[in-house]
Amino acid sequence: MQRPYLALAAAAFAVLAAPPAHAQFYDLDGAYRCLTTPDDSCQQAQRERPPEPPQKPAPPSLNEIIARVRAKTLDARDLETLQKDAAANEPRAVEVLAWCKLNGIGGPADAKAAFWLYRQAAALGVANARRNQIAIYETRLTPDERQEVLLRENAR
Repeated sequence: MQRPYLALAAAAFAVLAAPPAHAQFYDLDGAYRCLTTPDDSCQQAQRERPPEPPQKPAPPSLNEIIARVRAKTLDARDLETLQKDAAANEPRAVEVLAWCKLNGIGGPADAKAAFWLYRQAAALGVANARRNQIAIYETRLTPDERQEVLLRENAR
């Protein structure tokens, strides 16, 4: 019966006999001490601190992208953000991407891609998207491309 008490007493003695814990630079007390009264150990700890990982810049907003589309200065990062938003069915992004594809902003002009993007925009309720899709069909697609989009449309 005395054995459980002996184990408990041994554990308590081990805790009391352990060397005192030293504060690390990264804990709140160490960081506060180094802010208020820095010394050589703080500077050493700062040198040994691992470097911060580089922050990834925030993607541009849709309004920023639209401004660059108007200025015809769209870059690859803008186009990537626009494509990601369009894939997520963001109506304005789909419409802006369709405009870019139609007019060759940020890449080569692609009337067929613009036709399908305007179709997607129309399905999302974008005003005049269907009218733009029809205009592309009538004025920008070659007869072969018209046939191709009709076959694809009828296969749905």
